[in-house]
Amino acid sequence: MQLTRSQKFFYLCLAFLIGIVLGEFVHLSFFSFLLCCFLAFLIMALLKLNRFLFIVLIVLVFGLLWRNLFFPIDSINNISHYNDQTITFTGLVSAEPDVRIDSQKLTIAVREYQGKVLVKTLQYPEYSYGDLLSIKCKLQKPEPIEDFRYDKFLERDGIYSVCYNPSIKKIAGGQGLYIYELIIKLKKGIEKRINSTISEPQAALLGGILLGSRRGLPAKLTDEFNRVGITHIIAISGYNITIIVSVLMTLAKSLYINRKKVLWFIVPSLILFVVLTGMSASVVRATIMGLLVVVAGHVGRKASPKNILMAAAAVMALLNPRIILWDAGFQLSFLATCGLMFLSPKLKKYFVHVPEKFGLQENLTSTFSAIIMTLPLILFNFKRLSIIAPVANLLVLPTIPLAMFLGFIQILVACLSQTLGQIVAWFTWAVLAYVVKIVDLLSSFSWSAINMQIGLLGLIIGFVPIIIIICRKSKVANSVGA
Repeated sequence: MQLTRSQKFFYLCLAFLIGIVLGEFVHLSFFSFLLCCFLAFLIMALLKLNRFLFIVLIVLVFGLLWRNLFFPIDSINNISHYNDQTITFTGLVSAEPDVRIDSQKLTIAVREYQGKVLVKTLQYPEYSYGDLLSIKCKLQKPEPIEDFRYDKFLERDGIYSVCYNPSIKKIAGGQGLYIYELIIKLKKGIEKRINSTISEPQAALLGGILLGSRRGLPAKLTDEFNRVGITHIIAISGYNITIIVSVLMTLAKSLYINRKKVLWFIVPSLILFVVLTGMSASVVRATIMGLLVVVAGHVGRKASPKNILMAAAAVMALLNPRIILWDAGFQLSFLATCGLMFLSPKLKKYFVHVPEKFGLQENLTSTFSAIIMTLPLILFNFKRLSIIAPVANLLVLPTIPLAMFLGFIQILVACLSQTLGQIVAWFTWAVLAYVVKIVDLLSSFSWSAINMQIGLLGLIIGFVPIIIIICRKSKVANSVGA
């Protein structure tokens, strides 16, 4: 069978990603890579195989080799070499500190050695991005915590050493990238405006929705969000980005924005969202996946959405191959985007009786598509099934764009006058109070969520009916909504 260029591109990207996955379990040197290439060429020549098959094999082996290059090398120049030893080193706070109730976590880019260290210390004194610190502590190798692969979770960011209760001395400040320091200052300024114009827990909830910040959110409310399955609106790990894109597309349609101009409406909105959340790697990756929904709809049949999706995944894996198996945010983003692209068109016929007014039909279809597509992975990773999630998402999600819009206006007005900002905040508070009330009510049902643990086999089996639904009767849609 003669393959089209589009099909060849898809299989090459797929081969690279499969190679990345195999690279987690098979270690390959550069010499072995060359040997594999030679053997593949020899087999192709002897068996007279298709030349494209040879290229696919080479790309697969290259993906395997590429993953191997990102494993840490045990040398005296690498900070992880000194795990289980007490040493003193200097390093830069290379990311915004993760501040908790009684502690803070600092990602330190070490100066004397290669690599990073995650340092956990007391909440005070506070440290900021760009601080240059002298640190003395006992380094430890990250270990799994029960069923959670904490070591792999840190590995995705290139961290192979952790340090608890260190002795820290600040050497200097302002040593980071100037533009990133400005973004963090902007984020803190926005948080200050929010806290000065609206009361808790609505202030913390608005901070979570706009900035991905969960610092002040009460533990009880966080658990309730988990139970009803809408944590994605306050934890920007990727699941919610595709929903936001879908809502923005519906809003663009309501405003009669031409399809050819929809990119000029949605892309700046998402860029602003990424900047306000601090431009973390997970949010950037999630936003790219969400933008694919827009791009796929924009190009129509000029390009295959599945190729765009695979190309994005391949590029992200090229930049950081560790995310494929160990970044739940990336996985949820990828699957939710697949749901919107390929599952949503299949489910539309089940929602034909839902009114199209206010984008209700579109939002409901998108919500169910994302929930169904990500459900097996959520059960595999988080071991909890939220029975009431569809109802919760239906009741809450339509209010999120309004809350974001009012919150944005509230912040802008508060920059001019705190009193006027507080007046606008009344409306924001009312919307967020509705969200809190719905979450509190739905989570009160004893059956709202059940613990359910599935293994790798269960994960695979869970995707079988979803794939059957997508592939039934017609080939994978070539455009969103096709």
